Amino acid sequence: MRGFDPDFEDLPDYILKITARIWEGRRPDLIRRYYAPDCVVRAPAGDMRGAEAVVANTLETMHEFPDRRLLGEDVVWAGDDDAGYYSSHRILSTMRHDGDGRFGPATGKPVRARTIADCVVRENRIHTEWMVRDRAAVARRIGLCPRELATRLGPCPQPEPPAPERWRGIVDKSECATGYADCWRYAWNEKRLSAVAETYHEAAALALPGGASAVGRAGIDRFLLGYLAAFPDAEFAVDHLIVRRDPDRPARIAMRWSVAATHGGRGAFGEPAGKTVRFFGISHAHAVGGKIVAEWILIDELAVWQQILHGDAPEA
Repeated sequence: MRGFDPDFEDLPDYILKITARIWEGRRPDLIRRYYAPDCVVRAPAGDMRGAEAVVANTLETMHEFPDRRLLGEDVVWAGDDDAGYYSSHRILSTMRHDGDGRFGPATGKPVRARTIADCVVRENRIHTEWMVRDRAAVARRIGLCPRELATRLGPCPQPEPPAPERWRGIVDKSECATGYADCWRYAWNEKRLSAVAETYHEAAALALPGGASAVGRAGIDRFLLGYLAAFPDAEFAVDHLIVRRDPDRPARIAMRWSVAATHGGRGAFGEPAGKTVRFFGISHAHAVGGKIVAEWILIDELAVWQQILHGDAPEA
């Protein structure tokens, strides 16, 4: 790959190796090598700007979870040397809560939680990253109620509406990709939940926010209803969509998406507060024979709670 260190075989090799070097190799200083000095890391709880901010955030996380391991489950990617590369990296983190920090006093409890990070990469450096950590899963693993933790953490900024950035709008036009994206559009924007039966296998394996799991069409239907009931005026948009096809593997879809809504109903987030919310999520899915057989949905529900509890109601 042009401009990359010669020991990287391809983009997945680059993503997996630099992650291991920074975390398991205990080299947060390498962020300065692999992230552009003016990089932007967009997260539901707030953006980080510049490599030094990423270093500082990494050190805080290492203090709170000193034995954290980042197990790479998959890298869905696209691009080339001329256009640049785009990766969507799904990670399962195992760790113990052994340091005081954002999640409160150390509990010593073991934690498992997922992260998905989408990155724009050019010539050995990450320039833009969208990162969704399942902070609600972390909270539950150490015995905290996400709503109560959000109360203590206070407000967080709403993510900016997706801008016409370099990588916005790169959407795979294949039937596999558009069928998956259309199902989500129909469910969120039209409340047409019948699209689930048309898109998902009856035995699909689902990993959901907050560390939850479910099976099949009934499982995704139940998840969606929790959000749709809470946010009945939700406006859903696909911000990025790619499919990776490799030999002897199912089609692997990575979709980054965003929602703007009002907390106007009783659903997954309790009594309606009338607050406006904006959040983005990242989903990975496997498709076989035109049906979704496995899916991983990442939403930072802690950030959603922070907006509901501390945000502003819409102007009359």
